[in-house]
Amino acid sequence: MKEKVSVTDTGIQSSGLPRDYMEAVAEYIWNGFDAAASIIDITFETNEIDTIHSLSITDNGTGIDYEQLKETFGNFNDSIKKATFQKTSSVIKGNKGRGRFSFSAFSGKALWKTVYKDQTTGKLHAYEITITKNSKDYFDPHNKRELAKGTTGTMVTFTDLFDVTGFSFQSDEFKTFLEREFGWFLMLNREKEYQIRINGAVLPYQQLIAETDIGTLPLKDAEGKDHFFKITFVRWSERIGDKFFFYFLNSQQKELFKDLTSFNNNAIGFYHSVYIESRYFDAFNPQDNELSQNLFERTRQHGVFKTLMNHLHELVRLRQKAFVDGEAAERLVDNYEKNGIIPKLQDGRKKKALLKVVKNLYCIEPRLFQGLNREQQRINVGLLGLLLEAGMKEEVVELVSHIVPLTDEDRKLLR
Repeated sequence: MKEKVSVTDTGIQSSGLPRDYMEAVAEYIWNGFDAAASIIDITFETNEIDTIHSLSITDNGTGIDYEQLKETFGNFNDSIKKATFQKTSSVIKGNKGRGRFSFSAFSGKALWKTVYKDQTTGKLHAYEITITKNSKDYFDPHNKRELAKGTTGTMVTFTDLFDVTGFSFQSDEFKTFLEREFGWFLMLNREKEYQIRINGAVLPYQQLIAETDIGTLPLKDAEGKDHFFKITFVRWSERIGDKFFFYFLNSQQKELFKDLTSFNNNAIGFYHSVYIESRYFDAFNPQDNELSQNLFERTRQHGVFKTLMNHLHELVRLRQKAFVDGEAAERLVDNYEKNGIIPKLQDGRKKKALLKVVKNLYCIEPRLFQGLNREQQRINVGLLGLLLEAGMKEEVVELVSHIVPLTDEDRKLLR
């Protein structure tokens, strides 16, 4: 029997559903991971002219409980899965019960086949749900039955497809989108062997990661209780979002909130994210900026959180310094030499000394070299070369100290 959704079809369509097939597919993948799935399969077949008649997304999650249908499919803009995963690189939001309607971006009909375990009897049950594009405010659960054996999970199949071909789901653009959307999540769960597969081929994400480091930080609170934080630093090989964040995850690996890191205003290619997982965030209110009166809730003013933030900012500072000292500085000098920015010097030792100063200056303050056109670059490096050739290295140090504060270590680098 058809059931009514708590909003009209027009209301659903105007609620901000994905307008792109890639974002729509991502919604269903996140739904699978929300349901505790570890493997998501995207399957389809094409004919000789690349036509695709249907596409299926299958997960090995817990399935959709029939007794909770009114709280899931029937209650729009308010989902039972309020603690859904947040996404780092896109604007997709799957926590409002809208995700199930996303198929309308590329399909006229969606059919869910789901198997779940009854929480009371422990028995497996299966049934199907149908929603069509032209009447999204009605869903049709049917064919409910008990199974003697099997496993839980859900397969949603999309038919009456439009504006997509087989190439749409095989293209590098589609795969890159999924890599950027889910790469961080697959990486955090690599020990659990989480996968997304497209017609059996595992979606790669490792090429997005330039370096990664995982550590554990133990901290004691004022009462002497220990709190442990698993910290995963990632430097991406390319930009995967507009900003760089600390992501705070609870013990269920659900993102509770995120904060900008201190290194968002740079153009040196230091693309990074930091993920902090801890049971500590199971009872945390990031919106409360005061000392909460709730004994069971922590805030940003909690001593442990303040200590944690100091550690995180120092971690990113050291990581950026190591990146600039190595890869970024070498890249800058290479580009300067290729583009003729470095003046021609007959004396090899003088050229070596100039390159060293340029690299060290870049390591101390990368912004000194940003936003300059080629002529400005030539002038700056040329003046440095003249000062060094005149034996005025100390004057260079003093000049730089008037522009940026220098530590004793910085001064040693420039001498």
